[in-house]
Amino acid sequence: MPELPEVETVRRVLRKDLINLKIVDIKIKYKNIINNDLNYFIDNVKGKTIIDINRYAKFLIFVLNDGFFISHLRMEGKYFYLNNDIDNKHIHVIFYLSNGYKLYYQDVRKFGRMEYKTKDELYKTEPLSKIGYDPILENGYDLDKIYNEIHNKKREIKTTLLDQSIIAGLGNIYVDEVLFKSKINPHKESNKITKEEVNLLILNTKDILNNAIINKGTTIRSYTSSLGVIGNYQNYLLVHTKTNCPNCNNKLIVDKIDGRSTYYCKLCQKL
Repeated sequence: MPELPEVETVRRVLRKDLINLKIVDIKIKYKNIINNDLNYFIDNVKGKTIIDINRYAKFLIFVLNDGFFISHLRMEGKYFYLNNDIDNKHIHVIFYLSNGYKLYYQDVRKFGRMEYKTKDELYKTEPLSKIGYDPILENGYDLDKIYNEIHNKKREIKTTLLDQSIIAGLGNIYVDEVLFKSKINPHKESNKITKEEVNLLILNTKDILNNAIINKGTTIRSYTSSLGVIGNYQNYLLVHTKTNCPNCNNKLIVDKIDGRSTYYCKLCQKL
């Protein structure tokens, strides 16, 4: 699944190409991609001009001259911006643009979703209303609030950090990196995390995600190459997909937490 740095990279690339283009037509091949009624989505998006592209957590927000449509790439969603035709069974939505180009949405797993929202609905209704603190968009943070939200969970800290309603944008790769840098074992119970550790988690999340954005994300499973961008942050990963701890050279443990491969050092990361 693309994480916050990969979604931010997609946003930046698309923004260069799509601003001030009108969506003159839409073809939807797989209707379940759209959360709205199909006709409602088409009626409210077709004929609108894209005036900006924003991001909130892992969601792309296409800002139209009237309203918005949000796009969640989920597991395998990708965009292609092309002036030629492509046709494969994984292309599910095509936006025809006023400059003759097309914006193709491809999704092998069909898990991605799009939804039109009015200005009043955007942040007041799900999914964005359920999103927590975005460590890139928001400079300040309420440490007590985030600490209480984490401390009230009786589950492993990795699972809690994957919960987008507390700290938004973290996925499997970056949670492993943040926990390693914070010297916290991923199996540690959330209700045993101290306020000092929560502050450290937030600061390291900001640092790691910002560095990943600078390096255009992590290309382990590619989400940005469809737009001609290859991420480099995989070259800076400390534990995820690695064999030995970069601090003590001890062999890293690879466990499954919530079905996700989790890399950590049992010597450097304490319960």
